[in-house]
Amino acid sequence: MEFHEIANILPMEKGSIASLAADITKNGQQIPIELYDGKILDGRRRWQACALAGVAPKTVEVNPDDPVGYVKSLNVYRRHLTPSQLSMVAARFRGYYDKQARERQGHGQTAPGQTLPVNLPEAIKKSSDARDAAGKEFGVSGKSVDHATKVLEKGVPELIEAVEEGRIAVSTAAILANEPEEVQRDKATKAKRTYTANRGGGTKTPQTAKRHVVVNGEVYDAPRYGVMAIEQLKRIKKEDPNRDSALDGVIKWIEKNR
Repeated sequence: MEFHEIANILPMEKGSIASLAADITKNGQQIPIELYDGKILDGRRRWQACALAGVAPKTVEVNPDDPVGYVKSLNVYRRHLTPSQLSMVAARFRGYYDKQARERQGHGQTAPGQTLPVNLPEAIKKSSDARDAAGKEFGVSGKSVDHATKVLEKGVPELIEAVEEGRIAVSTAAILANEPEEVQRDKATKAKRTYTANRGGGTKTPQTAKRHVVVNGEVYDAPRYGVMAIEQLKRIKKEDPNRDSALDGVIKWIEKNR
């Protein structure tokens, strides 16, 4: 079955498909694969694991008003993506939104066989605003989205993968994207993930933040804490006169503490 283009905007998690397949063989498939327009919107790894296990996959058809926002809600925050990874996701969403904007401007309606989200962000209805709007959606700067866009357009697959795995910063990758392909591959292949121990010990996690903040005695990744703040502010009614200024303030704070 084909993966939906919206699902493909996010990188596949690198967890072992074999381990998931073994669990499905033993315990069954616990969570159904979600389909949208007959394509997989959520559950790509589950689909591959079921195929490996020789198990008929359980699927359910969903029809969210905003499939882009739906996928974002399911994946982005639960996966704890780094700022560079978020920039790559934002760049892909930018391209998707940009395509929608052109279709709306050119046709005034959806093309045959296509379904566009009802809740297309106002700022993205003009193609020229796609970069900043996509960045704002994911708590990264427009400049970072530009870096990611350059990596996607000019980078070799190994370089793109290195950014998406957290081994190379997106700003560094954007510079490397100007180099010959063999240089890009060499740098990307040699890049190693940086680790730091959790505060409570145990499994190590990737080192992703340059700056941290302390809030009520707890240490937070500065950009991540800012994204959390943005998500809370988005719940405030748009009519509130302080909403936009508060959002802008948090975005500037993220950039300052990156």
